[in-house]
Amino acid sequence: MYVKQFFWIILCYFAGYMVSELFGLPVPANVLGLVFLLLLLTLRWIKLSDVEGVADFIISHLALIFVPSAVGVMEYFGVFQANFIKIIVPWLAACVVGYAVTGWVTQVAIRAQEKRGGEQ
Repeated sequence: MYVKQFFWIILCYFAGYMVSELFGLPVPANVLGLVFLLLLLTLRWIKLSDVEGVADFIISHLALIFVPSAVGVMEYFGVFQANFIKIIVPWLAACVVGYAVTGWVTQVAIRAQEKRGGEQ
């Protein structure tokens, strides 16, 4: 069961990688893979239950992915300290824009689901 779920997630990642490499897109393969997974779920070509168990496991261990980033930040703390304003302002702007876009997309998705009659 989990092998099939893992297969779908890896397949979407691989498709994202292939599209990114073939077309030279500046979008990371994992982001394209998530878009492909979302598309497959939205079109109902695969069901949520086809990926839910492995996806929940990955999400529950997501913090481990950020350990190398945190170590890198500590290693270059002097650079961050010297360029704090140049780093923090764009970062905060990107966070605000990201939150706004996420909220807007969520509202659109909720409205679309309500129009379909609340189906899942």
